[in-house]
Amino acid sequence: MTIKYKRLFYVVLLSIFFESVNAQSVFKMPVFTAKTIDNKIIDSTYFKNKITFISFFYVGCGPCMKEIPVLNKLNDHFKGTKFQLLAIAPHTPSQLILFNGIDSVSGNEIAKRYRTESIRYPIVPECLEDGSTGMSPKCYTISSKFGVNSYPTSVLINEKNEILMTTEGFPMRQNDEETLQEMIKMIEGYLK
Repeated sequence: MTIKYKRLFYVVLLSIFFESVNAQSVFKMPVFTAKTIDNKIIDSTYFKNKITFISFFYVGCGPCMKEIPVLNKLNDHFKGTKFQLLAIAPHTPSQLILFNGIDSVSGNEIAKRYRTESIRYPIVPECLEDGSTGMSPKCYTISSKFGVNSYPTSVLINEKNEILMTTEGFPMRQNDEETLQEMIKMIEGYLK
């Protein structure tokens, strides 16, 4: 092989290598506008310059209920940083207000029934206040855009509104503290 062909071979080989390294798929986050149960508007400005962890959950789903206290601690750990949490559920605002114990004199009885605690980060209902239930296609207006097929599903979004990761289920470690520490370590890596 002549020197000219060797150089060409190496250039082609290197270009293939670097092309494959740079060919990671990046998916833009689907665009949506919604309102939380406490009337905060969630739109593209909500995600700007933030690392956002979206938890798609369903009231009564065992792993979803187990995840809530861990996510509350994750939210508390990163308070004051550019990290934020958002919960999205295929329920009506009134169902989620009742579940979360907002405006409840007796406290969060439904959450207690599911052996969990109130969510301390914004919650977006997907159903309208029209008597729809979680079985109605109208109740999957946001989750369907993200391709959610099971609960819980977590989506991590970067500052450029790109999906970094999607995970189905709740990671079951030896204990919740171990799960929390793994999540903290992962988020800290993205915050650097």
